[in-house]
Amino acid sequence: MARPVVVLEALAVRAMPTGVAGGIVELVRALAARDRGLDFVLIAGDGAAFNWLEGTPGWRVLGGGDNRAAAREWRRLAGVPRACRAYRASLLHALQPVAPPWAPCPVVLTVHDLAWRTMPEVVGQPRRSWLGVVVPPSLARARLLLANSQATADALSGNFPAHAVKVRVVPHGTPSWALNVSPAEQPAPSARPFFLFVGTLEPRKNLPRLLAAYEKLLAMTDGQAPDLVLAGPGGWSMGPLLERLSRPALQGRVTRRGWLPDVELRRLYATALALVFPSLDEGFGLLVLEAMACGLPVLTSGCGALAEVAGPDAILVDPRDVDDLARGMQRLAGDPALRERLSVAGPARAAQWTWARTADLTTAAYAEITRTGAGR
Repeated sequence: MARPVVVLEALAVRAMPTGVAGGIVELVRALAARDRGLDFVLIAGDGAAFNWLEGTPGWRVLGGGDNRAAAREWRRLAGVPRACRAYRASLLHALQPVAPPWAPCPVVLTVHDLAWRTMPEVVGQPRRSWLGVVVPPSLARARLLLANSQATADALSGNFPAHAVKVRVVPHGTPSWALNVSPAEQPAPSARPFFLFVGTLEPRKNLPRLLAAYEKLLAMTDGQAPDLVLAGPGGWSMGPLLERLSRPALQGRVTRRGWLPDVELRRLYATALALVFPSLDEGFGLLVLEAMACGLPVLTSGCGALAEVAGPDAILVDPRDVDDLARGMQRLAGDPALRERLSVAGPARAAQWTWARTADLTTAAYAEITRTGAGR
């Protein structure tokens, strides 16, 4: 008897995948770690990101093609359904919440967040409008919706109550590289202590408030606070951030590092005093878990998925309250015993979030369709 075929739409994965794309690679690696009684056809934006799958029984990678946005969307609309028909797919799993309107088989969607709906001011145009047009009908067409956290599941059910019965919580895991860092890889501490922020410099990340809180911290400590390093590429709407960075009090105390290769980012995780990540909205919390796995104390938002992921093993603050942010940073800077407690607790917390569990829950969702023979 032929095995069910699952088509994985991973067009978001291109060269040097990070963020959502990096999470897709982690999920695929966990799915491929053992035979799950399924055959997979993976449609990637860049097949080179999955070269390691070559020779894996039951796996086929369809990569290449034009990666410009328009070409990618045409591939999603026409190429993905064509592949589903060619390989007689039992289901299509779109690893972002956008599915072709004429898929010839049942559809499963992974939903990473609903910021475009719940907090539209942090999502730039034209992406916000595009998501508002294509996501709701995709949610309606899907047989199941896989939410990457309970917070995302709650947002889905609250904003699209008609689809609540289709929602399954399938949490993501800790990035595997962070779990595999050995003590021998740890560099010597930095000569000057510093807080570390990692992420794209965009409104969602709440950087103007972080800098305002840091300026308050400098005043509270008579300038004796740790420095602040911002690691990540520039995003959209940089004006408020650049304006705050130009203030005299921050000169020589805040450093922008831009995008960094993995080896340099790991060095920062290993030498920083703490990660400060008061984002306004995240679907999960991969950066928080990266830092925790590396033994780096974390300050993050006390709401949504970030609080869900970090739990009691981080300093949780109100991301919209500058004073609360400043007090949290002051606690971390001035309390070595607190930092030690968080440093010890972090790796254990991060180890609880595994991609093996993500893969198991994902295939359990597939089984709801493939074992019942359910159609669209």
